[in-house]
Amino acid sequence: MDAYQRCAGRSRHHSPLNWLSALLALLPSLASTPAVHWSGVLGKIDHARAAALAAADTTLLGRVYARGSTGAELDAAAIRAYAERGGRVTGADLTLLSCRVEDSSGRRVALVVVDRLAAAKVVWADGSSRVLQRDLPTKHHITLVRTPGGWRIG
Repeated sequence: MDAYQRCAGRSRHHSPLNWLSALLALLPSLASTPAVHWSGVLGKIDHARAAALAAADTTLLGRVYARGSTGAELDAAAIRAYAERGGRVTGADLTLLSCRVEDSSGRRVALVVVDRLAAAKVVWADGSSRVLQRDLPTKHHITLVRTPGGWRIG
């Protein structure tokens, strides 16, 4: 008996229920890959970053970056620049297109990711807004570090 027969109920008939059974049998193994795990971690970090930008609150970047991170400095400067002109960035979520673990240890994980910025916009104090330019899929090398508060971008 092959793997398909085990997953699909011992029949080679291609009914929707057999395919569904096979898919459900495979899901746990797909969901437990390192890339899927780290994609989820990055998704939570990205959500925290988007919240910091939308609130124009640099203190929220502590949930995104490890202390001393260059990325934190760049995002904080962008938040301040928009806030000084009465703006804040909303919708700055990233769509993760791929994630590959390059190296890992108990305290650090090096990832190679390709992501794309969603349709972000600047909302001004008077209620008007301006859509920011969409970017193309971009490759990044990201190092996550374990901190007392959880995983952060190094």
